[in-house]
Amino acid sequence: MIAFIKNHPILSNFLAMILLVIGVLVGVLFWLDYYTRHGEAEVVPDVRGVTVDVATTILAGKGMQGMVIDSVFRPTAAPGVVLEQNPIAGGLVKDGRRIYLIMNAKMAQMVSFPDVQDMSLRQAKVQIESAEFVIKEIVFEPSEYKDLVLAVTFKGDSVKAAQKLP
Repeated sequence: MIAFIKNHPILSNFLAMILLVIGVLVGVLFWLDYYTRHGEAEVVPDVRGVTVDVATTILAGKGMQGMVIDSVFRPTAAPGVVLEQNPIAGGLVKDGRRIYLIMNAKMAQMVSFPDVQDMSLRQAKVQIESAEFVIKEIVFEPSEYKDLVLAVTFKGDSVKAAQKLP
């Protein structure tokens, strides 16, 4: 068999190429296992409900990096606490992985109040609610027109169009 392969150089080159390709593939697979640290993982701790400083400290203790990517305002949550995280708690990640955090803003965003003066109540409600304001109370006063918005108040003060409110 060896004499047959030595007499046919094309066949011997072909076998050498096949062995080389198999050797390279096996080498790459072993290198990938080493490079990607296959089988090594840390469990992501649950940092929701704690302040961002505490969350980053907890994550750093596990070899992960906490990174705030967004803040939203939820009045039911304490200011500055983590509301969401990605990857979620209990997931497996590699050492040094970034954990993306969404925190509760320290105060509500200031938004321009829409101009609803001399507008029908129905249309004014739609504009106010689409700007994400909450209508607490509607006071009806006698007027020349039915359901006409005469004034808007916030904490007892009159609100002007485009005034910034939380």
